[in-house]
Amino acid sequence: MTKPRNRRGLGMGLAAVSAVSALILGTLVLAAAPAQAIGGCSITNNGAASSAGTVGVPQMLDTDACVGPLYANYQGGGSDQINLTNTGVLGQAVWFPSRTGNATVTDNNGAGSYTSSVAKTSTQSTVDAPNTAQVGVAVTVTVTVQSTSPGHYQPTGSVTVVDANGATITTMGLTPRGTGTSYAYWRWTAPAVGNFVFKAIYSGDSYATTSTSAQDLLIATPSGGTISLNAPSTATAGNTLTLHASVYPYGVQGSVGFTLNGAPISASVPLVNGLATYNWTPTQVGNFTLGANYTTNQGGSGSTSQPISIASGPTQVDFITLTQVGVAAWQPNNTYTLGGGTYQFTATALSGAQVRVAETGPCSWSGYTLTVPTGGACNLIAATSGGNGYAPTSQSYTVKAGLGQQTAALAAPLSGKVNYKKIIKLERPDQGTTNANQNVLWSVAKKSKSVCALVFPPDGSVNLKFKARGYCSVTATAPGIDGQWAPFVLQRTYQGA
Repeated sequence: MTKPRNRRGLGMGLAAVSAVSALILGTLVLAAAPAQAIGGCSITNNGAASSAGTVGVPQMLDTDACVGPLYANYQGGGSDQINLTNTGVLGQAVWFPSRTGNATVTDNNGAGSYTSSVAKTSTQSTVDAPNTAQVGVAVTVTVTVQSTSPGHYQPTGSVTVVDANGATITTMGLTPRGTGTSYAYWRWTAPAVGNFVFKAIYSGDSYATTSTSAQDLLIATPSGGTISLNAPSTATAGNTLTLHASVYPYGVQGSVGFTLNGAPISASVPLVNGLATYNWTPTQVGNFTLGANYTTNQGGSGSTSQPISIASGPTQVDFITLTQVGVAAWQPNNTYTLGGGTYQFTATALSGAQVRVAETGPCSWSGYTLTVPTGGACNLIAATSGGNGYAPTSQSYTVKAGLGQQTAALAAPLSGKVNYKKIIKLERPDQGTTNANQNVLWSVAKKSKSVCALVFPPDGSVNLKFKARGYCSVTATAPGIDGQWAPFVLQRTYQGA
């Protein structure tokens, strides 16, 4: 019969053995890692050892007996370091996958085995333009590309903005902006009154899918608001004026009321195709504020105003002769087509008063010189203050502008003989876009590829390197913009010797 052991004695014996071992091993025992942290690491996501993931979308990992940091190794190459948010036997970590493919997560000892199949992040694109814009005045149109919420990946690549017919307006590169978002913008000028539609198409990248925005509508008006008042700034008492008020968009139904210093001078005038017209004969003399306000059948409203000076005196209206030098006199309310360039004019009035000319649109007027730099439509208004028995007047002319010529400041030297052992700089980092905000692309002629090649340093410049003696032809191009800018082309031919 076996006698029961003395448990207390056994415990004391084990303690003694431990004490001896500690004396022998010394600090070596104190420096050893906990046994459960060696080879016993467990990594899960909500209790699962594997899951599907998305680039930039966080995965919450629970660890047991793991030694940080963790590492996510991708089958196609590359890895992410994942720091534990709290240490100890039980830990946690947040992993933001940085690329696509199958990945295995282990701890710093290579223990544990959590796997995830990481897919591209989906994106949502939006284009944001002002509701209204003034013809000839640039406004900012912004495109935003957002990755899957709550994703942290900032999409890269480019976006193309098209109009209602799908024609390309501009193509821009994306800039990171905040968690999970990138953006691009450009300055756009309405060439004429009307409705303009923008839609953004994101091309995607290695880790983000493509997306297309909804359409955004911009209404271009002469005033930049939803109502514009067309009336002379000066008038003569007793002379009838025709007042025009345009309400946008043109399809709305409603009425317009005209006022002088806030007091009505007309009954409600119905809108016909967005236009209300009223013939008014001023009876007072002095400086006043002429106004127009509208209401629509749908409950919309708006107003605008402008100053008007009413004088007493003659009833004969002044007449302006605006003449294009070397061509002929222009007739009021007519349309003239001019290509890009500079044109000289003379202007006289029956009253002998000075003729003042104002311009709205992409053209510019200085003195009696008209400059037409881009496509679109310009409006010229010539006016006098009258005198010598003539009442003040104003006359309008419309200019349809031809295609503007794109230019770009580039570092490329003129064609000629060069030292083939030296690098030729074609474009500095601060260059690369035209005056129409289009990107410049370089190419080497097919017959020259055995002689030279393009080089793209990390600083963003473009260089040309000769591989052998001979002739090298390179071309810089940028796309045109329909109805506004002609394509940009620059060619250089170098003889490497």
